[in-house]
Amino acid sequence: MHDLDARILAGEKVVEGELPGSWPTIETRPDVRLSAGDRVGSLEVVPSPGHSPGHVSFLDTRDGILIAGDVFTAYGRVAVTSHLYLRFPFAYFPTWDRAEDLASARALRALDPSVLVVGHGPAVRDPGAAMDNRRRSRRARRRGRRRRCARLISSGA
Repeated sequence: MHDLDARILAGEKVVEGELPGSWPTIETRPDVRLSAGDRVGSLEVVPSPGHSPGHVSFLDTRDGILIAGDVFTAYGRVAVTSHLYLRFPFAYFPTWDRAEDLASARALRALDPSVLVVGHGPAVRDPGAAMDNRRRSRRARRRGRRRRCARLISSGA
């Protein structure tokens, strides 16, 4: 567990304002607190704050499989949890910092994973294009659709 999340679960206030979602105070303490670059077997710890202050992902250095937890969901399509996706809205509401979440999605995409494993939804093979599309803003996707429509109209299709 990342140090920030361990401290939150211990009842310490580590961020300004209220954290969304459920953060119970627990008596159990983690044996190990993970930091960027730490290894658990072949899994490398990759910080991916946003859904929670100390959210981490894991990259399997053997084959490029990325365990992204709650940065993305994959019900129906790949979606960043910083964006409200009506097919699975539940990950959006407890997301702590949507801008950080989107930045983490970009950083995880840069790892060019072979498989994306998420906290909610099926694993996705060769997820690059899906990750690219889902981390763009709704406005950027809308502009892209308008450009494609304009090209079709101008080409006479």
